[in-house]
Amino acid sequence: MALSSTRFPLDLQQTSYSYLERPNEVLLTLLDRYVLSAKPSARILDVGCGAGANARAVRARHHRAHLVGVEPNEHAAILAREAFDELHHGDTSSYLAKTRADDFDAVVLSDVLEHIPDPVLFLRELTSALPLRNAVWIISVPNYGVWYNRVRTLMGSFDYAWSGLYDRTHLRFYTRHTIHELLRYVGLEVSGDSCTPSLVQSMAPLLRKLFDKNVDQGEHLSLGESKMFQIYSRFVEPAEARVCQAWPELLGFQVVTVARRA
Repeated sequence: MALSSTRFPLDLQQTSYSYLERPNEVLLTLLDRYVLSAKPSARILDVGCGAGANARAVRARHHRAHLVGVEPNEHAAILAREAFDELHHGDTSSYLAKTRADDFDAVVLSDVLEHIPDPVLFLRELTSALPLRNAVWIISVPNYGVWYNRVRTLMGSFDYAWSGLYDRTHLRFYTRHTIHELLRYVGLEVSGDSCTPSLVQSMAPLLRKLFDKNVDQGEHLSLGESKMFQIYSRFVEPAEARVCQAWPELLGFQVVTVARRA
């Protein structure tokens, strides 16, 4: 698990899981608004759930929700297991092939589609699965059009990183327009969207250095437990989010979309 002292992100053998996780408050707000406010006992499938940061936040607010996670990374799956009623280590196809579960009320894809080689096929397979036919889809992707990426591109800079917009494992890149276009193409109707703020997030590469040791030691959830982050989440992020909603295509770090089968 240890990160090499050379710290070259494209060396995928350096670490199997390089993420420093935190709950996505915008995604959680939309999940509350469109699903859990009407049905606190909702069945939720979290695809690519990582170490379970979002699930822990849902569990803290809605103890009656039934949470199922799917995660292909073994280390992340071990960390996530305690946050879920059921955790499947593997891909979504293998989970859906074996499950006899009742219908799910919601499917969460939190920063997943940018890692998928064939997102059209992936989404078509998921949306056609019987347990997911009536689900509300909550989908978050990084916004390639965010202001600081426009500046960096203008300056000729693109450096892969351990996580974030320049994540070393990102295969696809989206803007607000293109993620909506993709969802409509595969038969999903967009019900609404929002964005996560980008002003503090633009300093993430610098802030991450404070937690590199934690990631090196496998403590991928340490950010959410830090006092500094808790103060930011409570007092700064809500105001920052309101500012960024004014121009989500430019100021949003992530685009979070709500959709249903058309």
